[in-house]
Amino acid sequence: MKKIGWIVIIVIVGIIVFRIIQKFKTKETVKSIVEVPTEVVIEEVKRGDIAQTLSYTGNIVGKEQVNIYPIEETGRLIKYLVKEGDIIKKGQVIALVDRSIKGMEFKPAKITSPISGTVGMLFLDKGAMVSPQIPVATIAKLNKVKVKIQIPEKDLPKVHKGQSAVITVDIFPDKKFLGKLEGLSPFVNPMTKTSPGEIIVPNPGHLLKPGMFARVELIIEKHINTIVVPEKTVIQKNGKRVLFVVKEDCAEMREVETGIENEGSIEILKGLKIGEKVITLGNYGLRDGAKVKEQ
Repeated sequence: MKKIGWIVIIVIVGIIVFRIIQKFKTKETVKSIVEVPTEVVIEEVKRGDIAQTLSYTGNIVGKEQVNIYPIEETGRLIKYLVKEGDIIKKGQVIALVDRSIKGMEFKPAKITSPISGTVGMLFLDKGAMVSPQIPVATIAKLNKVKVKIQIPEKDLPKVHKGQSAVITVDIFPDKKFLGKLEGLSPFVNPMTKTSPGEIIVPNPGHLLKPGMFARVELIIEKHINTIVVPEKTVIQKNGKRVLFVVKEDCAEMREVETGIENEGSIEILKGLKIGEKVITLGNYGLRDGAKVKEQ
């Protein structure tokens, strides 16, 4: 009986020791899982420039552009004296018109350009009728061009003459052209609820051509030498805007006040200092105090 009693005691002690060991191992496993660092992308905080913009589309025309309509030179087109693309001067003859009628002959009439510029389009064929209702040619000055846009009524409080704009066109997708809003109508179209605007753009090399479709980013506010971080750095948590700063290989959650936002970037007004390191990728689902390591 004593032998059986000892066996029972040994079994009970063994079970207790086994459970203690298992519990200890479980705690160690959990601890090791929690302490596995999360891989993140880290970036040092720097100063930069950021702008708030309004996006529009528009059409390009010459800063000075005219369609030439004959006033007295009715008849049939004899020939053009210029070609599309020619640079001409004010008063230069661009076409000759035969004004003769049956039984009467007249000297060819001359159609002249009212401005200096580049010949854009010639509309008629030889022998075609020329009359005051039919344009003969388009002449434009191309050293500067004009982008015509329509500004929605809701944007008008933010828009004023003199604001800068960045223009892009499909044919030069990686090139940006800078211009200024120099024309803004004081009226709103009651049908479209928009107001016409005109952006003047320097055009060296005549890369921008009348008739092109343009995309416009009108700069309504710009901050220089401010703290700017990638847009994905800032996330929403419990109704607050936060980001994570890396300190001693741990993520520190920081509430921040933001300013201007645009596509890809966001301004930080409060809560962050120059030189600190922020997590720009891998921050979703991250907790305050979590171990992190840079990818």
